[in-house]
Amino acid sequence: MHQETLWKGKQMKLRKILLPVFAIAYLAGCAEPVTKVDVQSFEIKKTGADLEKATSGLMGILIDNGFDLKIVDKDAGIVTTEYKKFISVGSNPPFDYYLQVRARIKDVNGEMIMQLIPIVKSQNRLNMAAYSEHRLSYYTGKPESIRLIDSMSAGGWRLVAQTTFMNLVGNVAEAFGITQEEVVKNVTTLEVSTFAAP
Repeated sequence: MHQETLWKGKQMKLRKILLPVFAIAYLAGCAEPVTKVDVQSFEIKKTGADLEKATSGLMGILIDNGFDLKIVDKDAGIVTTEYKKFISVGSNPPFDYYLQVRARIKDVNGEMIMQLIPIVKSQNRLNMAAYSEHRLSYYTGKPESIRLIDSMSAGGWRLVAQTTFMNLVGNVAEAFGITQEEVVKNVTTLEVSTFAAP
């Protein structure tokens, strides 16, 4: 009887140890590799473009895309938008997500270089002081893998931010007569698994 009780106790301890191990192994087995892309800037380059006209053109495109302008300094080649709300998610706590675009326009040896820098702000609606600001990031990989990441699923905040920014970049590129492929993407990438992707 005593040995049977000891054996049951050992079984219970073994279950407590093995269940989390099996759960982690199962989740890791379900994980798929994806690439996290952190955006520093996208650059539009055009030889012989007038900087003042380029700045005015960008301002018009930003306004057409629903952004309000915050800072415009044509002499310094700086344009910054107000934060534009693009999605609300969650309920406990609820978060609002905003996108800001910062632009730097300069001439380098007769070539206009326009840097577009996307900044994402997330703000807790229950505590307005609780917010964070960071560069735009998103994930790439197989569509079936990307769908496993909540923020990249349909209506996910990363996907909406990525789409909003890419549409803007496409409009700017088109206005300057260049293709999406000619846009210089200054990004850093990191291989991760869907299990580790927030």
